[in-house]
Amino acid sequence: MFACTRQVSHYTSFINENPNWTVVDIYTDEGITGTNTKKRTGLKKMIEDAKAGKIDLILTKSISRFGRNTVDVLKYSRELKEIGVAIEFEKERINTMEASGELMMTIFSSLAQEESRSISENSRWGIVKGFKDVKVFCNTNRFLGYDKDENGNLVINEKEAEIVRRIYRYLEGKSYHSIAKGLEKDNVPTVTGNKKWWDSSITIILTNEKYCGDLLQQKTITVDFLSHKRVKNKNYADQYYIEDNHEAIIPREVFERVQDEKERRALASNVRGDRNKYSNKYAFSSKIVCGNCKDTFKRRMWNSNKESKKIVWQCKTYIKEGKDTCDAKAVDDLLLKDSFIKIFNEMQSNKEDFIKALMDNIEKVLAKRTDDSKVQEIEGRIEALKEELKGLIKLNSKGQIDIEVYMEENNRIAHELEELRNDKAQIERDIKLARDTRKGLMR
Repeated sequence: MFACTRQVSHYTSFINENPNWTVVDIYTDEGITGTNTKKRTGLKKMIEDAKAGKIDLILTKSISRFGRNTVDVLKYSRELKEIGVAIEFEKERINTMEASGELMMTIFSSLAQEESRSISENSRWGIVKGFKDVKVFCNTNRFLGYDKDENGNLVINEKEAEIVRRIYRYLEGKSYHSIAKGLEKDNVPTVTGNKKWWDSSITIILTNEKYCGDLLQQKTITVDFLSHKRVKNKNYADQYYIEDNHEAIIPREVFERVQDEKERRALASNVRGDRNKYSNKYAFSSKIVCGNCKDTFKRRMWNSNKESKKIVWQCKTYIKEGKDTCDAKAVDDLLLKDSFIKIFNEMQSNKEDFIKALMDNIEKVLAKRTDDSKVQEIEGRIEALKEELKGLIKLNSKGQIDIEVYMEENNRIAHELEELRNDKAQIERDIKLARDTRKGLMR
């Protein structure tokens, strides 16, 4: 028998009234969604017992009680039918061993699935409306630094807030790794109580807008109501940004400086733009560039035999992907150091000419970065798209465009605008970095 708790007494009496039936067990999954079977331990146990030969007949109130996923309902009913186990759905009056059972079950389970879809969409509508009405949806169970009061508002947890402030000492020149190791050394637990701090955990805290008092709603979104799979919201749906939503742990100007510093370190530490660590353990780390693929070299230890060890530098692409991708040769560490000393001595003997050539080259690179013609070009394109969007909205308001065409064009324009704004922001950051670098060189 498969039933929820409220139906247990009904089915217990019903079975006892039939002298040919014996109760094997009562299988329930109270309060758990029927759109998938991952967490339905009662259903899984019942299937296992049926396959073990303990059950001949399963009684259940309705198909929607058994499952709202058509695929799962048909899958389990067919598996059980093959081993001679019938399922009777009381509400729909279906017995899976009868000839018409599967057809009727397909129809009714499809209806149950659509009902689940409708419930999911209605719930989502309520959540989105809450976003628009500036209602806060924020889980603080795994959120360092804040709790919720009786009204659901975010309030500072002062003990945890001290940990957050310590992490934001990143501006003092600390790396993610050194911050993490410092916390571990002082036995400071993570928000989940773990002793191990990961660099990624530090990064998340340093980029979370909640710490400066703001709140971005709908960072993730459910893309499948059956599997309940959630993914990062990358243009799937609108996001809602609320400024000054709650008391800040980190001043806004400090938070913004951290974002600028993260960007500066990322641009300075890797030629390809990859997010390498800011701190470099060795003198040549991130400074040797592969002539073939433009990736950086990594320090490695070669063991030619048990007694002999050799330090070399190899291209990261070669290490990760092999010689088919990049066939750059390894460079001996001693040879590299000798070459550096030789070049450095040559520079010293002709310092003025070298510095002049170096400054000229740097100035050429910075001049390219400070060229704001690209920004003007992007701004022009943005304005053109805005006008295009206005015309589209006008056509829609007059009923002169098909709704599907309108939605498709609206989404296209919105996506392109988002990309252009991101490109503009990146160029403006490059320009700012170039100007700051030029000021530093002129000191």
